[in-house]
Order: sequence, then C-alpha cells, then structure tokens
Amino acid sequence: MSSAAKDKEKGDSPGRKSADEDTMLVKVVTEYFKLAGATLFVWFFGYFQFSPSWLLLGLVVYSWKAKHNKDKKWKIKIAQEIARDEREAILARVEELPSWVYFPDVERAEWVNKIIDQLWPYIGDYVKKLLIESIEPQIRASLPDSLKSFKFSKIDLGDIPPRVGGVKVYTNLVRRDEVYMDLEITYSSDADVAVKVKGINAGIKDLHIHGTLRVIFKPLISKMPLIGGISVFFLNSPNIDFNLTSLANAFDVPGLNDMLHKIVSNQVASMMVLPNRISIQMADGVNLNKLRYPQPQGVLRISLVEAKDLIKADISITGKGKSDPYATASVGALTFQTKVIDNTVNPLWNQTFEAIIDAADGQMLDLFVLDKDPGNKDDKLGDVQIEISQVKEKGLLDDWLQLENIKKGFIHTRLQWLYLANDPLELDRIMQQIQEENKDDESISSCILLVNLDSARDLPRGKKTLSEPSPMVKLCVGRDKQESTAKANTNEPRWEENFRFLVHNPNYQNMEIEVWDSKSNKLLGSATIKLKDLLVATDMVLDQQFQIRNVVTTGQVHMRLALRVLTPELNPEWMDKEEFIDPPPENQGSPVDKPPEGTSVDQNNSQKSNNQESDKPAATSTSPASTMSSSTAATTQGGEDMLIPSANKEVSSEVRQRKPQTSNVEYAGQYDRGRIQMTFRYSVQRQRLIIVIHQCVNLLPLDSNNLSDPYVRMYLLPDKSSGSKRKTQVVKDNLNPVFDETFEYSVNPTELSSRTLEIMVKNQTGVFSSSEKVMGVVSLDLATLDTTKAITEWFDLQPEVGAQKVSMVESDV
Repeated sequence: MSSAAKDKEKGDSPGRKSADEDTMLVKVVTEYFKLAGATLFVWFFGYFQFSPSWLLLGLVVYSWKAKHNKDKKWKIKIAQEIARDEREAILARVEELPSWVYFPDVERAEWVNKIIDQLWPYIGDYVKKLLIESIEPQIRASLPDSLKSFKFSKIDLGDIPPRVGGVKVYTNLVRRDEVYMDLEITYSSDADVAVKVKGINAGIKDLHIHGTLRVIFKPLISKMPLIGGISVFFLNSPNIDFNLTSLANAFDVPGLNDMLHKIVSNQVASMMVLPNRISIQMADGVNLNKLRYPQPQGVLRISLVEAKDLIKADISITGKGKSDPYATASVGALTFQTKVIDNTVNPLWNQTFEAIIDAADGQMLDLFVLDKDPGNKDDKLGDVQIEISQVKEKGLLDDWLQLENIKKGFIHTRLQWLYLANDPLELDRIMQQIQEENKDDESISSCILLVNLDSARDLPRGKKTLSEPSPMVKLCVGRDKQESTAKANTNEPRWEENFRFLVHNPNYQNMEIEVWDSKSNKLLGSATIKLKDLLVATDMVLDQQFQIRNVVTTGQVHMRLALRVLTPELNPEWMDKEEFIDPPPENQGSPVDKPPEGTSVDQNNSQKSNNQESDKPAATSTSPASTMSSSTAATTQGGEDMLIPSANKEVSSEVRQRKPQTSNVEYAGQYDRGRIQMTFRYSVQRQRLIIVIHQCVNLLPLDSNNLSDPYVRMYLLPDKSSGSKRKTQVVKDNLNPVFDETFEYSVNPTELSSRTLEIMVKNQTGVFSSSEKVMGVVSLDLATLDTTKAITEWFDLQPEVGAQKVSMVESDV
C-alpha cells in the first residue's frame, strides 16, 4: 500500500474523525460566546446611553489589532519556514531571498548553520543557566523593593536556531593584523520566555531579529590561539518583532505596542549596536580597553536643510490640506530629530547634527520625513538611506535626494565627513572657518574629547559609620552630560569606561567632574578641567590623576583625556597608531631618557644612581584646572608616578609625536653648561605664545653635595616686570631635571617680531648652596619663530655674561 493511501486510511480512522469533530465543536462554541459577548457589549452601551463614538473607537482598535496580528503572524511564519527549509521557502517566495543571492561578494555559510544547529540545544542550556544565575539577580537588585519577586518563570529558546544568510569577509582597506567579517543574521525563533512578578505572568514568544552583525578578529598574534580579541556588534539597529503572552497582551494596542517595541529595540541598541559592542579578550597581554573603545574613524556632520513637494498628510474637509513635517536621522544607535514645521509641504529646517562614526564601511544613514500628529502615530512622508562610506570617500555630499516608499517628495541634505587630527594648529584654522560660516552656532563642533575613566582612590567614607560609598561619576561638557555605572561598596572603584564628547571651542570650554555616592546621593567631590590644557599637552593627551575636592577631604580620579580636532582634510601624520598589545615595562621609555652609549650623561646617571631614584622630579602635581603657569608638573605619591605626558615618554611637540634626535645631540652643550629642551607654538586665533619647558640635561653641580636644585625663569623682553615673569617648579638634587610645564604669553602678532624671550636656568640657593645662582641662559629671537607650526628644539645654555641671541630654527627631529 502506498504512503498516500496509508495517510488517507489513517486520516479516515474513527479516532481521527472523533478528534476533528471535538475540535470543530469547541471552535463553534468559542465563536458563539464571542458573538454573544459582543452583542451584550453593544446592549450595555445602549442601555446606559453612552456615546456611539466609543463603539467606533473600539471597532477601530479591534480592526487594527486584528490586522496587525495577522501581518505579524504571516511574517513570522515565512521567516520560520525559511529557517526550517531555506530552499523550499525561497522557491515559494522569491522576494525573501538572502543577501548571497544578490551580492556576489557575499558567500553562503551552510556549514556554519549546520554547526549552529548542532550546538543549539547546548546553547539553549547555557543561556537558560546564564539568565537564571546571573541576569535574574542583577535585574532583581536593580528593581525597587515592591518588585523584588521578579523571576524567570519560563525559558525556552525553541528548536529553531539563528541562521547566517550570508558572509562577507573584508580583505581590502584593513590592516594585516585584523579580519573583518559581516554576517547576515536571521533569528526567527519559536522561543517562549516568561517572567513572573508578584504572581503576575508576562512574556514574549516568536522573537524575530534580522540584521547585519560585524565580527572583528583583532589583533592577530603569532601564538595560539592566533586571535588576540573578538569584537561583535550590529552596524545598524536590527529589525525586531515579537508576540506578547499572558498579561503582556495588554500592551498589544496602538501606542503601547509601539512604545514596548521601542523599549526593546533601545535595550538591544545599548548593548550591541554601534558605538556599543561586545568585546572578548582571547589572549594575555591584549589591551581589552582598546577592543572595547577604539578611537572613532571620524565624525559625520549631518545638515538637514529643507524638503519640498511632500505629500499632504492632513486633508481637510474642503479637500485641501498640508502636513506638519519633521525629519529624523539615524546612525547606529543614535537618532536626531529636527523641529516640526506646521502647515507646509516645503519645510525649511536648516538644522545640523553630528554623529561619531566607528565604522564607516557598512554603516548606513537613515533619513525619515514624518508628519507630526499629536495623540496619534506620525504619518510617514518618505525615507532615504545613504551609505556613510560614500560620504567618507567624497568628503562632502550636498544634494537633493528623492524620498522613497512614497509617491513624491525630496529632501535637501548636506553631509560632510570629518577626520580626527592631533594638531592644535589645525584647530586655529577650523575655528576661524566655523566662525566665518556659522557665526555663533554652537551645534557645530571643532573637536572631539575622548575620556577614559579608569579608577579613583582615597574617596571619603561615611562620617559616622565609616561605611564604604558606592561611587559613580558624572561628566559634563557644555550641555552634554554622561554618567558612569556605580561601583558598590568601595572607596577605590575601577570603572574602566569610556565617554565621548563633541566640543564647540576647547579654548574656553571645561569638563566638569562630579563623584557621587549612589547609595546616599551625596557629592563625594568635584573638579574642573580646562580643555585648553590639552592643546599644549603632548599629542593633546593627558593621562594622570585628577584631584577632586569637597569641603573636607580630597580624592583622586585617574583618567586619560585625548582631544582631537575635526577636520575635512586627511593627513597621515594625524592618524593614531593602535597598540593592542601592552608593551613590556622595559620597552616603555624614551630615547631621550637613554642617551647614546658613551655620552657623559650615561656616566653621570650611573654615578648618581646610588643617590637618587633615576632623577625623578619631586615637584607637587598640579591639576589642569589650575593656572597655565603652574600646570603639568610631575608627581610621585604613594609610590606611584602620576605623570602627564612628559619627556619620560617620546618627546614631541603638542602637534604630533616626533622621534627625538639622540645621535646628534651633544649633551654637555657648546659651553659645557648643559642643554634645555623646549617647545614653542604661536596661536594666531588666541594671539598667545605657548612655551613648554620639557627638561634640562647635564647641568652644572653648584651645591656641596655635587648636585643642584634647578628651576627655569623666563621674561618676554623688553618687559621685565612681574607680569612678564614665568617660573617653573624647583627640582631638588638633580642635574637632569624634568619639568614639563606649560606657560603662555599674550602677545599681538605684529609685536611678536620685536620681542625676545629670555630663558634662565637658575639654582635655588640655600644654606649649603654656592653663591652662584645662574646655571645658564638662552636668549631667543622671536622674529625667527615660524608661526605656522610648533617647534621642539634643544638649546645650549650660555654664560650669563655675553649671552648671544639664538634664532628659532626647527630641528630635524
């Protein structure tokens, strides 16, 4: 007997007929009670003389819900069919083809799907265990006391695993030590997850997620497992849909349903949509923070200028009408919105937004034009999608774009790609350009501030109980306020979190820091950091402990601040080098600290090694919030060196890192009085001369202990008043002091050529010091200063009597 006959015989069996009749009877009874309930509902409204508009409203809600549920079930059914049998589903429905059909550079990955299918039961067990043992306690701890009964009552990931529709591996425009891979992920599951709070059950089922997942293997290393780390994230927000179960069905009505989907999408975006990512360290020695928080590729400046010929979404009784249009721009997890222009189909917004871009290749800019309808869902007036890589390639895209998925309409956009530069001189040019083009528009940024909040120590405890605080940090630059997570019960927290701020003008803007106790909601301390201090720091980076103070005590917060200028021009010298492998301690240092073998500095250092610790400066640290004349001094507290970028690192100008010239430097100097290293830069916009005193080498020993207590004093001649005097900290018992202090003079460009800078290295006299104070002099002719660039140079110290002027010529370093 054939299988068809067997099935027919089986289907016609008495038991089968009885089951079908019972099912049909249940359906008939259910339909009857539904109709009877509806009739009773209508009678109830008529009996109590309610307005018939309520019936119409109920009918609209019921019709919308029925249609919405039908469309959703249809989409989920199609997606599940593709997950079960891709070939048959493709043949049955052509428009649901995966990406590998359309794009020749996207490859099929059936072998991956087979592996996932085999692993799926074990993955389900792992996720269930993770949710119950880790996620559930965290959620319960974050909820108020009235909801502490929260628990997962049901966790079933179902039998349908995620599918990889296509794989694209990037081999061009990537470094040799990294692999980029894009995966088209479709997860149309039959999962059923429910939670229980105070005896009330709610949950979701039939979860559907579709998006492009980027996986980065970086850095590649020459030891097992050959991959140093893995980063995973969605390039753009994935499409998410689901059905609600139990009491959560109450949200499945207009307005509430959209709100719930938005909440779920935002939660996913906060975890896995750029700039958020999941990073996994695979090998020892890999800097995990470099994986979690890589420097952005650039900034996309989005100007939504205007639109025209939009459809009339609001039709009046006379047949005429207009719209109340506004536009939104979405990049990854970021969304920007313009103002609403009432009663027009040709709105003029002229608003500018800026988005920090981590991955231009593969990421999209989504523009939507909508009609504002208070109390109702806003009508769509069209949308358009733009590849960010195209904007990066062209630099500027200024055009009218036709809106899609609508009958008519155009939107005028101006998109500009901005690179990141570590050149403070570039800031002067950019600020001048911004002021000429945009006047006082503070929505236009000139810089980006990258903040790595590492840790804190010596935070105050409770006054009476001496209990440990649960500190969190609030950071504020302009109107942008961001917060760290709270670390429970510790006065030495480690956050290791990154923050990014767009800065309009760092010359006058500050970053405010506040450390709060999240338990008592009390302020533990605060500080103010002047962003202009970063303009004169090495590579525009400060990596140090910052003092935070309250009324009674003082604590410290360790942060790394990096300022980068936003410029439309690309200069390879501005590109930061990514170092994922932490260098061993013996490789950290500067050739300047280790002169060539055979020099007198080597001999002097070896002779003094028994008397001092590598000639470390013992000056007191100064916060960047203090005045420029006393900032950037080195510090040693509690056995830890807290240095801002100094000569202990690679000596550089504040424009870009340079390799110090060690082979050509005669460390004793022409006059056998030693040498001094300084950096000079003139800011045309601020009209300020900026001088950084880095270090001195091989100074004269003038004290009885065969050492000296040197400091540097300056005058901007011919003015020799107290207002022109600048002075560094004193470094005790040292012939090779490191200062790394920054000073400024306000001087007009026309006066600069007639001024002379007198730098004098002096010895602080005391009871056991010699009567000789001056160790050496340098007199610099500012007429030879090149104001277009920063200059870092070594100068020979001359005797005070007969000192000659020295021209400002940039060295070969």
